[in-house]
Amino acid sequence: MVTPYDLSHEGGVNRHVQALAAALTAEGHEALVLGPASGAVPAGCHGLDGVVPVRANGSVARIGLLTSARTTRRWLDERGFDLIHVHEPLVPGPGRQALGWARRHGQPVVATFHASAERELPVQTLLRRAASAGLSRIDYGIAVSRQAKAFSRAVFRGRTAVVPNGVDLTRFTAALARLPAPGPHRRPRVLFVGRFGERRKGFGLLLEAAERLAVAGRAVEVRVAGSGPVEPYARRAAAAGVTFLGRLDDEPLAAAYREADLFCAPSLGGESFGMVLVEAMAAGCPVVASDIPGYAEAARGAALLVPPGDAAALAEGLWRAATDGALRVRLAERGRARAATLCWTRVARHVARIYAFAAARRAGDADGAAPRRRAR
Repeated sequence: MVTPYDLSHEGGVNRHVQALAAALTAEGHEALVLGPASGAVPAGCHGLDGVVPVRANGSVARIGLLTSARTTRRWLDERGFDLIHVHEPLVPGPGRQALGWARRHGQPVVATFHASAERELPVQTLLRRAASAGLSRIDYGIAVSRQAKAFSRAVFRGRTAVVPNGVDLTRFTAALARLPAPGPHRRPRVLFVGRFGERRKGFGLLLEAAERLAVAGRAVEVRVAGSGPVEPYARRAAAAGVTFLGRLDDEPLAAAYREADLFCAPSLGGESFGMVLVEAMAAGCPVVASDIPGYAEAARGAALLVPPGDAAALAEGLWRAATDGALRVRLAERGRARAATLCWTRVARHVARIYAFAAARRAGDADGAAPRRRAR
């Protein structure tokens, strides 16, 4: 599996790739991860030099823009792979280089499209189409959501299955079992998890919603787990009852979920699926989120959705869920059920069926039955 993003930095695509590799390994396959890296990499991954930070989609993408194609080819030559799985095949770097290597060696290729956008400027569409050279070499496409599939159609028209992101249902289970029940707290407690410094994640909107509630005598306590610059928000955060926890490992994050009344994902857009929602639901935390396509598809009725970019609507939704115990119970129950349908074991088995079909197609057995859609 080839990721275009810096393996030394955590991100949604890298979490997906590493978790899928682990799930495939647990199913008896051998899965290795290749990608650019600026430092140490997780177990099971191999890092290549050449990382360059590039602004994209309201964030900074650390990609292997300067990764040596010769180094990538040499690494692939030294290992006897049956199949290459490229994630985000439009992004320059090792993934594009792996596509070229597979074309020369006749290897089957699967590609996963993660990205999506509610709106795209014409020039952006043209640039994506210009970057699509070589995608015809892909034997089977995967999109993490219906929206991501629609977004990919401008550049790839081949057979594509929608296989959602998975969730590790055991990630918080042991930690949650060890934790004591949370004690009483005066204000409703709202948890935000993510890179709060990125505008599209909507933290500024959550801060404004908390300020509105405080002015109306409905103060909530907001806890923020994740990375970002605290200083620009410090003064407003103090007045609005916001506490920054920093980046948390699994056990303290499990404790944060256990102690929260609600989980809030107020993103403004640019989310193809919403893995953070599913992780919160797996931890049993009721979810209030923006009503954007990726989040709606992830939640499937298991979250309270509010109009994106509307601080007043977000404040009202938070207060409604915070003060309605029966609603929180329903959301938590539906959330656990939804997360159970997205466990990595199910996702990995579906992906393995796609691998088998892609390999058969590359071998000339194009008449074989396509894998049935089982992950939803």
